[in-house]
Amino acid sequence: MQVSKEGISRIKSANELAAVVAERGVELKRKGKQLVAPCPFHDEKSASFNVSSDKGLFHCFGCGASGDVIGFVTKHDKVSFGRALETLAHRAGLDLERLMEERPRVQRRTPIDVLTPPRNGKPASAKPAAEGAPPQGAPPLPNAGEVLSRVVEHYHRTFCEREDAQAYLVERGITDTDLVQALKIGYADGSLLKVIPKEGELREQLLALGVITPEGRELLGGCIVVPLPDPLTGSWTSLYGRGLKTPRHCYLPGPLRGVVNFQAARTSEEVVLAESIFDALSFHQAGIAIAIPIYGTQGFTPDHLDLLKRERVKRVVLALDNDDAGRKATEALKGRLEAAGISARAVSFPAGIKDANELLVSRNGDAGRVFRKLLEAAEPAPAPSASPAPQPVTSPLREKTDPAAAGIQLVRDGVTYHARVHSLLLGRLRATVKAMKGEVFHVDTIDLYASRSRSEYARRAAKALGAEADAVEAALLALVVEGEKAAEPASEEKEPQAAAMSEAERLEALGFLRRGDLLDQVARDIDALGYVGEETNKRLLYLVAVSRKLEDPLSAIVLSQSGAGKSGLTEVIERLCPPEDVVLLTRLTPQSLYYTEPGFLDRKLVIVEERYGSMEADYSIRVLQSRKKLIAAAPVKDPQTGNMRTKVFTVEARAAFIEATTASSVNHENATGCFELMMDETEAQTRRIHERQRILRTGRGLELRRQAEAITRRHWNAQRLLEPLPVVIPFADRLSFPSSWMRTRRDHARFLNLIEVSAFLHQHQRERTAEGAIVASLADYETAYALAGEVLRETLTDVKRPLREAYKRVQALVATNGGTVSRREIREALRVPDSTVRRWLQDLVDFEYLALVQTDGEKSGQGKTVRYRLLDREPQENELGGLLSPRQLAAVLGAAP
Repeated sequence: MQVSKEGISRIKSANELAAVVAERGVELKRKGKQLVAPCPFHDEKSASFNVSSDKGLFHCFGCGASGDVIGFVTKHDKVSFGRALETLAHRAGLDLERLMEERPRVQRRTPIDVLTPPRNGKPASAKPAAEGAPPQGAPPLPNAGEVLSRVVEHYHRTFCEREDAQAYLVERGITDTDLVQALKIGYADGSLLKVIPKEGELREQLLALGVITPEGRELLGGCIVVPLPDPLTGSWTSLYGRGLKTPRHCYLPGPLRGVVNFQAARTSEEVVLAESIFDALSFHQAGIAIAIPIYGTQGFTPDHLDLLKRERVKRVVLALDNDDAGRKATEALKGRLEAAGISARAVSFPAGIKDANELLVSRNGDAGRVFRKLLEAAEPAPAPSASPAPQPVTSPLREKTDPAAAGIQLVRDGVTYHARVHSLLLGRLRATVKAMKGEVFHVDTIDLYASRSRSEYARRAAKALGAEADAVEAALLALVVEGEKAAEPASEEKEPQAAAMSEAERLEALGFLRRGDLLDQVARDIDALGYVGEETNKRLLYLVAVSRKLEDPLSAIVLSQSGAGKSGLTEVIERLCPPEDVVLLTRLTPQSLYYTEPGFLDRKLVIVEERYGSMEADYSIRVLQSRKKLIAAAPVKDPQTGNMRTKVFTVEARAAFIEATTASSVNHENATGCFELMMDETEAQTRRIHERQRILRTGRGLELRRQAEAITRRHWNAQRLLEPLPVVIPFADRLSFPSSWMRTRRDHARFLNLIEVSAFLHQHQRERTAEGAIVASLADYETAYALAGEVLRETLTDVKRPLREAYKRVQALVATNGGTVSRREIREALRVPDSTVRRWLQDLVDFEYLALVQTDGEKSGQGKTVRYRLLDREPQENELGGLLSPRQLAAVLGAAP
């Protein structure tokens, strides 16, 4: 059954989810905006099953079941996806056959055959689909997400081990290893079939997903694999494969879902839509991180449109192929975007260049400049020469309401011009201009400073409206003056504002700030929000976040292997900070920080989700942390003369940075400017996490989730009440600090900063000087000593705690294996991923705690194995000689300890 996407949408809109649920004996009750009931999918006494009528979605907080009306029928009636469509179509009185016929002809490509048995009982073979042809088929099993995640990891690990797969990307111009890591690009070489059982549930799940065909082969075998994430949850929804040796494009069966690099829509008001995944990767390689791929000329999916609308993207640059199909698709896509209130432009590739990837490969070292120039010159795409000129659009355009955008209206020669002006930056004055004459209109986003841009707009508008091109261009010049006035306020749009605080909330927040166990209560609140353990790290990171309000903020890097919980910890810290004070970034290009709006980063907590996304900006982050200022000189075009001139851009910001990474160490220059925090990777911490995960599935978990909103609101209000006052440490001249290492020159300053932050957080409990400065106490020194002491010991040693713990485990295993051990023996005995074992062994060999040996009887050449033996030394923790303990400091000051 191949029902079109439009048909599926009609079926969903014609069947109200609440009514379908009620018809199956589920008694829904109103609770606020939601409808709730005991879950029909598992036994429970409480009502944890929620239905959102506005969104048409259901979710159970108990068992995790969720989806839309089709998913509900599939799960409740225990039927296939196709059978659920038939049931719902019959219920709504829709002709399913007609919905199948309404599938657009342009989408008729070679689909991947459905992997469920057809009516004759014989399974169909799977064939690769042409790029952009979303195949139809059965939906994944309920736990398919976990299975697909394991497949993604296997393919990614395989790619990292296969030189031929890596060489293929290099041939396509993709050399950015951080990009490969971030997108989890993989390679299917057939080895998946060797590591899964020949029968059983796992194999059945892979068959249902379409990863394995009924004939027993990998569907994407021989392909570079790019996983497609869900824009809402981030979990993997499907896979795309590009043949390594044969030019084939292939997707998993089922409706095509997921958006690669959906994060771009969250961080930018303008995104680039490329025709294919490799075209989007080409933009990223060139330093343009806002590129999102569609899946062929007909591959702009509902997920894409929902993402752009939900994240309020204002502008889209279309970068489809330079051929007839690409140009026709560009015109069609512009209409869909503009109907949704999103302005669209189109790039024009140079003559002889088909697409973005071909352009990338054709350039030698200057791809960044070429791609930026390409985007700057993006204009409305011309209609194909073989087609008649486009007719004026007479249907009304549904404009996107944006109160922050500046609106200008001008009437000239019977034509009304509505302009919404965007920020004035780098010598460009961007505006979305809508020219109307009666019911006919022309709309586009142009650069009012650019003569070419104005002329092209005037030519097209004049043709559509039956006006004179010179008159239209004169009207655009008149808009320039008003546009310059409106541009500056527009640069401040979307800045979150602190919500008004009631007197009761203010008193609650003051009571919180006056608690004698304030920092311990912070730790308990983090526990209540679902994050257990890591007692030192969560207290220290909270203080780092608060330090954004001081003149010299702190920064931290959280290091751990994948899955240890670093992202969860940073998310909780982000959640406890007022949203107007947080900047969340997933990727930074080398120059991105130099062109931020004034005040955008000042007094903010900047969280970089994964350090892979910020390594290109290492230098600018480091300078901003140390000097609180960035200065860049860049060539810009003078809007008056058209000549190029050098303009100096200055960004001043006092910002606290929190980054996370799976690397075992970071660049020395960056490490000396921040706290390096090691996550607890012990089995005891794993048990604590498991226990909390189980609690969150109980009634107690529901209660904790209800408390979460009150906890976050209390912390937001408390931090908003912290006055930006200076801090003095009256006993600073009596302190001592380790001085054997050169880097302690910075560590000492950071230790003093930590004392200041503790006093700042406790400002409603500390004394003040006559000038109003906060006076730090011995309690603040004790806090800094307890938190920084452990961290500094780790900072001043090459062998970090996780590696020391790994060494002890390897050491015990060597003792039981006759003095040597192999990587396989470590992996199997300790049940640790091979990638982790590789990293352990490499570091321990580099630091000369292990040595490679060749055992007797082994032959050199292919198939040889390597074993490891212990060297006669043990990794030790550094002692912080020279750092006064709180008791010693109290004695020096003559105060009670």
